[in-house]
Amino acid sequence: MRTLRICGADLSAFRIVIPSDPAPAVRFAKTFLESVIARSCGFSLPDASGSDEHRILIGTEPPSAGVRWDGFRIRTDGANVYLDGAEPRGTLFAVYDFCERYLGYRKFSSDTEVFSTEGEAELPAGTERIDNPTFEERRCDWFEFQGDPELCSHSRVFSLGKAIPEDLGGQPDSPWECHTMWKFCPGGEYFEEHPDYYSLWRETRVPCNSAVGPGMPCLTHPDVIRIAKERALSLIREHPERRILDISQVDGDVYCTCERCAAVNEAEGSPSGTLIRFINEIAEAVEREFPDVLVQTFAYLYSAKPPILTRARRNVLIRYCTMQGCFRHAIDDPACEKNRETVAKELRGWTERCDQMCIWDYVTNWYSFLSPYPNLISLRENVRFYDECQVRVVFCEDLSNRRCGGLHPELRAYLIGKVLWNAHLSEEEYNRHIDEFLEAYYGKGWKAFRRIIELEHELTRDRHISDMEEVDLGYLHWMTDPPLPGIKRLLHRNYRPGPYQPPLPGSPLEPLVDAIDSLKELMDECEAGAETDLQRDHVRRARFALSYQDLFCRKRNREAMTYAQQQDYEEQVREFYRIKEEYRASFNLNTIQFSD
Repeated sequence: MRTLRICGADLSAFRIVIPSDPAPAVRFAKTFLESVIARSCGFSLPDASGSDEHRILIGTEPPSAGVRWDGFRIRTDGANVYLDGAEPRGTLFAVYDFCERYLGYRKFSSDTEVFSTEGEAELPAGTERIDNPTFEERRCDWFEFQGDPELCSHSRVFSLGKAIPEDLGGQPDSPWECHTMWKFCPGGEYFEEHPDYYSLWRETRVPCNSAVGPGMPCLTHPDVIRIAKERALSLIREHPERRILDISQVDGDVYCTCERCAAVNEAEGSPSGTLIRFINEIAEAVEREFPDVLVQTFAYLYSAKPPILTRARRNVLIRYCTMQGCFRHAIDDPACEKNRETVAKELRGWTERCDQMCIWDYVTNWYSFLSPYPNLISLRENVRFYDECQVRVVFCEDLSNRRCGGLHPELRAYLIGKVLWNAHLSEEEYNRHIDEFLEAYYGKGWKAFRRIIELEHELTRDRHISDMEEVDLGYLHWMTDPPLPGIKRLLHRNYRPGPYQPPLPGSPLEPLVDAIDSLKELMDECEAGAETDLQRDHVRRARFALSYQDLFCRKRNREAMTYAQQQDYEEQVREFYRIKEEYRASFNLNTIQFSD
């Protein structure tokens, strides 16, 4: 069994102490620690008494001045160890850290948990370690996070799905809205009598009726500014507990180009000019009555480029969206011309135009969920850059309602938790986390999967891959003669790859597809080393992403194949669809909404 010595004494000599009226998270922390000790060390600690010489005290100390947000401190004196956070969630995180660091415990995914029953560790007297998160809020909507609050708690991220209960630490009560501009001057209420309140786009006024527009309010119109101010203040008065008010552009690109708006945007060098001036007007009114409330807005699509003249007020929170970036390379990689001229330049520009910023990041390819998405290198390097840009909140948008997203979405989610907590993980630490996950998740053949990941990144080293990257025929730009309105959208929504489908010319994943046989051999090696049915199922799921590349993104000449080869290939396609149905997998953003 595993052994641990604390302050020179064996763990069995200790008793666990919590306050007489503990918070739910502190009570759960005690229960969790007891369970890990029992399973890893093979014994249970008796209840504490007044004569105990050695104690593990959970949540009993006053907050340390060095601990911020939901960080924690682990401290020992000559006989005891103290596990504390400034808030109950931080105290729970201290216990998690204690179990991981000294007892070898790991929670890798919803179905993979490791209790170490071998090895030894020591926590010496006089230890004091404070561990604070890099970012105040860390969010991700990966499928497993959405439905598993306990996994969120262990990963120290906050869910957008099932709420994290108080015994698992809870989560900040901050609204997570977006595309809300229409609520502050709704087209259904004003457009008929006042079309001039809304976007002038290609000489036509376009209303703003919902989160997808289709237009925007005219942000320089005095009446629109007045109406939006009144609605903003009314919302906060109705919800005085609110600390962030979101007023963000709708999801589209039809902004106002009237004479007033065009003049402002020309002077500012970006359509963000009218947006930030409008938000500043509202934020000034909000600050007078509610000085602690932040007004949040997007820097997204047409507003991603910062204005050159106007600075956001101190109570404005800019939510920058990294959508235009290449995620194969780090955002601040000077050798990546795509990032160098877009996201890196814009983010640096916003640091000069605002005091507070959060990031809406993208960690999957919305145009092809089943294709490999080699972003594990940039994942670590990007959060470091976000911290350098003084970002306070990061949201990693992933696939929230399907368990797919490349070759290794579960690993990516695990790493997101690690890097959002510590944006300055060394490469060595990062690789250790990857190796630990792979060994537990795939079994003894994990090194073959490690090689798959290395090849995935090596083969795409010189390619640019965005979060909306065309790598298959799912988003082919169809044309018909005569033109048929809506045909492109119809075909995109009903994309269903079939046998002998040609590959997309120029796909950035071409080098990977060319190496598909080698990758399949490595996957065979990984599966051969799996020791449990669960590990074999994990390999099978990862293989499914390779199968998609093999069957539908690889050139095949039907006429050059023998009849037996055709039959075998077509049976593989049928088997693919059987597995797809079993996994409830989707091809891309369009099909998940309309056909899958």
